[in-house]
Amino acid sequence: MPLPDILNTGFKTDEPKLWAVDIPVDEIPISEIEHNLDIPYLEQEGTNDWNLTPKMLIRNFNKELFHARKVREADLKFPIDIYFHKGKWIILDGVHRFTKAVKLNHKTIKVRRISEKIAQATKRR
Repeated sequence: MPLPDILNTGFKTDEPKLWAVDIPVDEIPISEIEHNLDIPYLEQEGTNDWNLTPKMLIRNFNKELFHARKVREADLKFPIDIYFHKGKWIILDGVHRFTKAVKLNHKTIKVRRISEKIAQATKRR
């Protein structure tokens, strides 16, 4: 399966560069970004494809061992990075933290809203 259209931003983020940028942190209702539960950000065990959504991961937590471990280890004190693309906020960094917050029934999550200018400045070269 090719990269899902909603995730095709035209660039790949250099996470260490992005983490180094001082961006305000907001706390928002998870309901504002819950559409991300249905976006296949991850790969199912034994595949190399965009075929696992956070919702599927939560449902199959005992089967998806690699990502389940990442979710368990995710630290919710760190915000997720979201980017407005094609009319929706998508996750640039923090899918496992987002999944953990949803799995734990949190109502809010810390986010950093990444502007186009910052996204372009922190893309991989």
